[in-house]
Amino acid sequence: MQSIVEAVIENSHFYPNKDAIIYDDSSITYSELEEKINMFSLSLKSKKISKGSRIMIEADDLISYFCAFLGCELYGCIAVPFEKNISIYKFQDLYKTINPKLVFMKNNGEDYNEFFQNTLNTGNRFSLPKYESICAITSTTGTTGKPSLVTHSNGNMVATIENLYTAINIDSNSVLFTNMPFDLAAGYRRVFAVLYRGATAVITHKNFCDETLSYFNERYNLTHLSLISSDLSILCNTQTPEKLLKGIKYVESAAGALPSGIITKFYQNFPDVLFFSMYGSTESGCILVNNTRVNYSEDCIGKPTCNSQICLIDENGDKITESGKYGYVAVSGEMNMQGYFRKKALTEQVMYGNRLILNDIAYFDNQQYYYFVSRVGDIINVAGHKVNPAEIEKIAINFEGILDCACIAKADLKYGQIPILFVQYKKGCAADTTKLANYLEEKLENYRIPKKIIPIKKIPRTTTGKLMRKSLSMIEY
Repeated sequence: MQSIVEAVIENSHFYPNKDAIIYDDSSITYSELEEKINMFSLSLKSKKISKGSRIMIEADDLISYFCAFLGCELYGCIAVPFEKNISIYKFQDLYKTINPKLVFMKNNGEDYNEFFQNTLNTGNRFSLPKYESICAITSTTGTTGKPSLVTHSNGNMVATIENLYTAINIDSNSVLFTNMPFDLAAGYRRVFAVLYRGATAVITHKNFCDETLSYFNERYNLTHLSLISSDLSILCNTQTPEKLLKGIKYVESAAGALPSGIITKFYQNFPDVLFFSMYGSTESGCILVNNTRVNYSEDCIGKPTCNSQICLIDENGDKITESGKYGYVAVSGEMNMQGYFRKKALTEQVMYGNRLILNDIAYFDNQQYYYFVSRVGDIINVAGHKVNPAEIEKIAINFEGILDCACIAKADLKYGQIPILFVQYKKGCAADTTKLANYLEEKLENYRIPKKIIPIKKIPRTTTGKLMRKSLSMIEY
């Protein structure tokens, strides 16, 4: 296949009456999906929109959103997804950078429905998009730590979708539920993987909880769940594990480190369900997968997916061949981005030919499993001792009454840097930092003990559950 939309059109012939997307209580079959994709493309043509134009699409009404996304792809325009209820400041920045030809936005932009009214004429059907054509520009802060826009071709999209569906066993009989943010790559890629295989995607904007999952599972007989790590914690704390995942075979977690003890808790509650942990980025897609039934380590990010060639490199750019040695994660493969939109210098910082250098440090063992260590820049240098903040967080989170925590570096005249720990207590628990400090002193070497513990109302995380350490570093204390 040269593109996602080519697979969708083919599946509309194989499974015309099967539900392709179920959004809350609305649905669209594969034949209806193909029809809307074609109508959207014809509307772009009738309005004389040039191929290659950038079209901003709001991830609000999700069936219309995905029809428009694929309609842009079929016609040869570039889809630029953005979050629903976006702030005016973020919207203005994105609009100024992208300079779109059209904007589809609730109340303030083009109306999706108007573009789905075009009368189909079989003589006006479009040729299928080419593998190398640019199809999407997506927001990220991942690999560089700076807000950027990532450019992907149809070929990049197909390769990462192949990585995803082979990793978590999606086939034409699958019914996958997710509520990941659909303007982000993690969310829309799951839906595209389902559509590519002729399966059914069940999607919602609703917050994850037992009631939400039960509602959709009872109605649609789910087989797969794709969750962010914070929602995985909610799942594992359920009071009715014997009922909640009835019929579900696979659970996948992406976009964020796994909470301490979560794998053990998952299999205690759901012994018959297989749990996969995925690793990747907006720039590279899903490149590593861990079957947690085989490897129980929460730090393990797995083995390479089908289209990914992974290695670690040192600070000189040389490949690391020794197990257990830390290095930068480097990936080659067709799923890698084309580059950052209008940021050539930034692209050249992370891409060397088809090799992409990620902003993560890892190591591999003698069985070629890869393990996450930290983000570049997160390591704390205490008088020459390298301190991984994640190791402090894993110990602190096990202290009674702690709901969430995050460790950051603070500049220090004597030691260069020292660790500072922010903690979010569970509702109703007293913020006793003295007892927590004593606990950490028993568990940690002296140079790793946080020199200050700061209670905070909420640990800042992204919509996909990733820690926002830079936000913490700007807090005055």
